Amino acid sequence: MDFNKLDTKTKESLHEEFSNYAQQMGGANFFLNIVEEIRALKPNGLLNTSAAFHTKKARISLSKAIYKDTLTTLFEAIRKEERDGDMLDGANPKEYKATMNIIRALKPVTVTFESKESEGGSFTFNILDTSVEKKTKVTFAFKTIFFYHLDEIKKVLFYKAK
Repeated sequence: MDFNKLDTKTKESLHEEFSNYAQQMGGANFFLNIVEEIRALKPNGLLNTSAAFHTKKARISLSKAIYKDTLTTLFEAIRKEERDGDMLDGANPKEYKATMNIIRALKPVTVTFESKESEGGSFTFNILDTSVEKKTKVTFAFKTIFFYHLDEIKKVLFYKAK
């Protein structure tokens, strides 16, 4: 998803959301450093069996552990959603079943970021957005923090309304 192609209302909403996230972590630069550290973790921090991992400035926890096959299927679903607009449209029966299984598994999962700084805060978001019936999407926050290029987060954080 290209942030520049979104409508103004959506851009402003995402900018406000990510500005709040950055503020809870101590500022935009600290937030960007946290995202860079998350990306540098090998293996991926989301695969930690304790459903939590740490960076220098934050503790990231999931309400449920994610396994490698689930993460791989989720990544493929994100790619299909970006390409076709929906992760289930046009999927063959095997892909459809796998995608439905990850939707059921990840629907209640939340990701929580807690600052390690004494005056820092925390924020939580869901992996999946189920606000529209029969349309499940991966939240922009999850995709941006864990998968998209760092430039997308910068575009969101430093967006100026014209």
